[in-house]
Amino acid sequence: MTSLRPVLIPALALAWALAFSTAVVAQKKSLPLPPAPDMSQMPAVGPAPAYAPPRSQADQLPNGLKIVVVEDHRFPLVSVRLGLRAGSTRLTPATAGLAEAEAELLTAGVPNLSALQIAQATDAMGGSISASAGPDFLTISGHALSSHAQDLIQLMSQVVLQPTFPESEVALRKANMEQELISNRADPGFLAQVQFNKLLFGANPYAITAPTEASIAAITRAALVKFHQQYFLPNNETEIVVVGDIAAARAHNLVQQYFGDWQLGNPTPPVLPPVAAPAARRIALIERPNSAQSTIFLGNLGLTRAAPHYFPFLVANEVLGGSFNSRLMADLREKRGYTYGIGSSNVPNLELGAWIVSMQVRTAVTAPALQAALADMDAMRAAPATPTELTQAKNYLTGNFVLGLQTQSQVAGEFLTTGLYRLPADRLATWVSDVESVAGAEAHAAALANIHPDQDLVVVVGDVKQIESTLAPLAPGTTMNIYNDKGDVVGHYPAAATPAAH
Repeated sequence: MTSLRPVLIPALALAWALAFSTAVVAQKKSLPLPPAPDMSQMPAVGPAPAYAPPRSQADQLPNGLKIVVVEDHRFPLVSVRLGLRAGSTRLTPATAGLAEAEAELLTAGVPNLSALQIAQATDAMGGSISASAGPDFLTISGHALSSHAQDLIQLMSQVVLQPTFPESEVALRKANMEQELISNRADPGFLAQVQFNKLLFGANPYAITAPTEASIAAITRAALVKFHQQYFLPNNETEIVVVGDIAAARAHNLVQQYFGDWQLGNPTPPVLPPVAAPAARRIALIERPNSAQSTIFLGNLGLTRAAPHYFPFLVANEVLGGSFNSRLMADLREKRGYTYGIGSSNVPNLELGAWIVSMQVRTAVTAPALQAALADMDAMRAAPATPTELTQAKNYLTGNFVLGLQTQSQVAGEFLTTGLYRLPADRLATWVSDVESVAGAEAHAAALANIHPDQDLVVVVGDVKQIESTLAPLAPGTTMNIYNDKGDVVGHYPAAATPAAH
């Protein structure tokens, strides 16, 4: 006789499931629906919670090297950052690019290891080592699995202290720099930035943004070795930060073991002549024939991170052009349709800052777009921001700040910035409250002190013949110099005028 069990069990299970689902549906029907959200109102956003930085331990070796260790045992990783005062402000226009080449070639070879072997060694650690040069500092970064922490710090010490700068690698880097320069000069944003810094800072080394063909050609192994001997010193405002899954005592001992014999030197500070504010607006033009767009940079000197009004100006800048929710974006993109994007930012170098508004617009609306941006700058000076604008600006700034401190590498970077830029030790802990405490009157005062539309520098890259006559009324009584993509003066407007002394 055939058993009914295999048939009955699935049938009973199905009947039970149907009965249960019917009961759930009936129960749901009896529950009241939540009220429909009011889509006409922006959701309320509360203040960001204060950031609590991880506990750190600071020390200094006898040779002057500063050490900061931050234990973070969430992941089996370790990140190491080392910075020293060897950025492009150590250079002249004739040596531009040397600090960048130095940074790139640190990992090109050490005694007994080639560039390929260094890369293979860091791969085996589950990490990497790289270096970069900015205006003030040259920074070496490394990360690896925490089980290879000793190997990482040992290899980083070799890269920092014993680079060999092989001639073949130097030649390759120079060839790459030449090609990169050609590629960069096809970018109008690059052209605008280079000329803006050159005209804003003048004889000050902060004017040096990019190399030239001549300065690249002047890079030699001997020049790289000399730069290393002069500035790679433990007492050259040098600091190392170790963050990760490692005991503080062990991290300190490893730094002592591999960097403790680094010899002291006598580094001198860079020569940074003062930069005078101009008496009137200046406009410079860069030729880009037949360009469908104009790239515009305008601005003036800005603030350093240590400036007393840094946080009020941070909030004021955010209201004006710091994000997609800013006045500049609402006006020139949403209202007028002149551009897809416009923004403003403060670039806080160690000794001098630069405040810049940048945008790309259609050639036909170059002058109206510039005029609209200048009007928005005037309006920012004329009256304080509204309470809503202040709240939105603070929420955006504090939210982004906390989001930027999630990884070990990010934490290492911020601790290093705090030390290199001579900021208070509790800067990370107070950052959110420093922003939240900015009053409307303080932000307005900062805007008045640091936004100068009548004295700003304007650099426009585009089809000069199409835009020069429309831009001239925005700088009455002045001559606009015209530059090529190499920064050479090739003309001026009006044509019969004397070239401007930019």
